[in-house]
Amino acid sequence: MKVLLTLAVVAVAVSGTAARAGSPSLCVGGPGCFATIQAALDAAHDGDTINVGAGTFQGGITIRKDVQLVGAGAGATTIQGGGPVITVGEFVGPGGPAQPTVSISRVTITGGLVDSEGVAAGGGVAIPFPGPGVPVATVAISDSVIARNRVSPSGLFPPGPFCGPTPCAVAWGGGIDNSGTLTLTDTRVIDNVAGSTPTDASAATLSQGGGIRSHPGATLTLSHSVVSGNRSATSPPNGVFAGGGGIDANGVLTIEGSEISGNTVELSSSSPGSIFNGTAAESESGGIEIEEGASATIASSSVEDNSVTGLNSGGDLLSSAGGIDADGALIFNNSHVDHNRVQARVSPGFNTLLLGGGLDATGTTVTVNNSSVDGNHAEAEAAGGLAAMLGGGISNDGTMTLHNTAVVGNSGHATGAFGPAQGGGIWNGSLGGSAPELTIVGSLIANNTVTGGGGVTPLGGGLFTADPVTLAPFEVTLVHTQITGNQPDQCFGC
Repeated sequence: MKVLLTLAVVAVAVSGTAARAGSPSLCVGGPGCFATIQAALDAAHDGDTINVGAGTFQGGITIRKDVQLVGAGAGATTIQGGGPVITVGEFVGPGGPAQPTVSISRVTITGGLVDSEGVAAGGGVAIPFPGPGVPVATVAISDSVIARNRVSPSGLFPPGPFCGPTPCAVAWGGGIDNSGTLTLTDTRVIDNVAGSTPTDASAATLSQGGGIRSHPGATLTLSHSVVSGNRSATSPPNGVFAGGGGIDANGVLTIEGSEISGNTVELSSSSPGSIFNGTAAESESGGIEIEEGASATIASSSVEDNSVTGLNSGGDLLSSAGGIDADGALIFNNSHVDHNRVQARVSPGFNTLLLGGGLDATGTTVTVNNSSVDGNHAEAEAAGGLAAMLGGGISNDGTMTLHNTAVVGNSGHATGAFGPAQGGGIWNGSLGGSAPELTIVGSLIANNTVTGGGGVTPLGGGLFTADPVTLAPFEVTLVHTQITGNQPDQCFGC
């Protein structure tokens, strides 16, 4: 089954085709055309093109056919409202029919709000999971804007198979929630929200993907696109986790020639959990989250000016990765992770652990070629407790290779009763898993700084590695690499 959906300026040649169901081209808006997009969709056959004229049209539409939807331009044609604004495909259950193939172009998708109880997903565009063994929807969105949509669950699911032992609610994909094969080309995903806003709290315990959430088994490709100004946030009394301010990827992710910038993760929590038993509140991945088991290839792109802020008044806090949090495999070529920030703070007596102001890699394989990690900052504060800052620029607890890459001008700081501030540029060590390996070839580690306050001792201004480079299990290989101008020292453990 194919679905091609197109929105374009309605020309005289297609005027009057609205009544001819099954014709190659239908129109919406204007004389002789359908009044609504859904009416045109209902009349369309597989393979039809639907041209949508200039103006604002009601959202809340569902596409189940192979169509093209073409607007008059993102500045002229707006699809607004509904929750989601556009849904492509549906859950059909095991053995159900294949999902549609859809093309959407030259439109703005905005004003969507999904506030269902327990799970709220896909404020702007939702591509649902169709069922086990069912071929997923294939969706291409081009020359479009997906802006100012929101997902915000209104209540909690009770304890059970979905939630586990405590009630829960999730906010997934403020702009897009994807369980299919999705390609974005020359498209902007901007100013969408998963979870709470500054003026309107959400019941969410967990928020992921302020801009885009891509689920296990899904494919997400961005080409010459922008994901910017999106927000993933949770707040008391329920908030425990917030991540993926721009993108949360739990399948296959490919980004080329694109910008992931100015996205935020904001966690305000009163959760009583502990970092020592894995129950602490978490805030992570201001730009991109690559989930465990997922994979990502990023080329000729920038991940910059994203931020993570975390505050826990009732317990411990784990925060990481203002730019990219890689729990899954990452190849990063000819790209930048620059000027991202992580800030973590807990109330007196509690503990905080912070990993990677720019890039955090945990238990996975990361390869960085011909790139920069520049001007990132990580700051942890725990008055009366443990404050640990590991990696102002990069934190590595996996297998990482840096080739022809500059790690410059990054900084880290921790203030607490005790704890480490390690690796202004790079931290290499183990958080309890397998031994990490770090290989640095033809690169520069320069002008990074690490500082501490209270009972915190700073070490490794440029590079911190938990054991000397010649010793297992924390292997570091330095080849034709310069380490210079870092404070308070160049390398601890080298």
